[in-house]
Amino acid sequence: MAGSLALSLVASTGCVSLTPQLHPTEVERLERIEDREEREAAYAANAIYRQDDARGTRYVKGERLGARSRSWQSLDLVLRSDRHSSAALPEKKLRRARVLTGLVGASALILVGGFAASARDGLDLMRLNGTGAVLLAGGVMTLGFGIATGVTWGQARAGYEGAVDVYNDSLGMRLGIYDADGNYVPPDGVMVDEEGFIILDQREILVPEVQGPKPPPEPVVNPPLVFPEQQPEPSSEPAAQPEAAAKPAPEASESAADPAPEAPEPAPAPE
Repeated sequence: MAGSLALSLVASTGCVSLTPQLHPTEVERLERIEDREEREAAYAANAIYRQDDARGTRYVKGERLGARSRSWQSLDLVLRSDRHSSAALPEKKLRRARVLTGLVGASALILVGGFAASARDGLDLMRLNGTGAVLLAGGVMTLGFGIATGVTWGQARAGYEGAVDVYNDSLGMRLGIYDADGNYVPPDGVMVDEEGFIILDQREILVPEVQGPKPPPEPVVNPPLVFPEQQPEPSSEPAAQPEAAAKPAPEASESAADPAPEAPEPAPAPE
């Protein structure tokens, strides 16, 4: 019983937690990106892509070259980082599969104990004894719980595959790249057809005009020549003031400066 309880506790933690997990996505930080090209790059780096190989369907996060593909059990953390995909996870199926896994382990221990007890006498179905009953019960329980566990884990796997689609749609919608119906939202200046293929990208037409070479400067037109007959050329020397206004006449100044001549004295009368 102690061994069965231990196996049940280990199984209740789930095989999902024992596998290497993909890194969770910081969706709240990605929502604060404003540039459209950076948003598209963030979507390509955090979306989950499927890859089919000999091992079945595998999953990889982002388009990083050389990224290692993993099983569906490695998607638990990245799917729980988004509230929509977290709500789409098959929690009941997963818990049921964990319980059944523990019961398979317990029934396997009973089966091993039955083999050990009946090793000397063997199993006689016509005259079934206690050790034979333990062996038979262990085998039937192991087979039944094993089939139920496989079916339940298959249902949980299908739930995780559906949650991957919900995660990609939710990530694209929160980044503004896809709408609620899953249709691609083109950026400004881009026209797409019904299938989402770009048929016109006006950004490729407008960008070369903005970032192209500058137009040549316009030729300088010289002003028409002005001849002296039409307009006299202004002199650079200051105009001379009239001499009469600047300096008084010399005659007037000399006459004003010299005193008037004295009158001649009368000659004396003869005696």
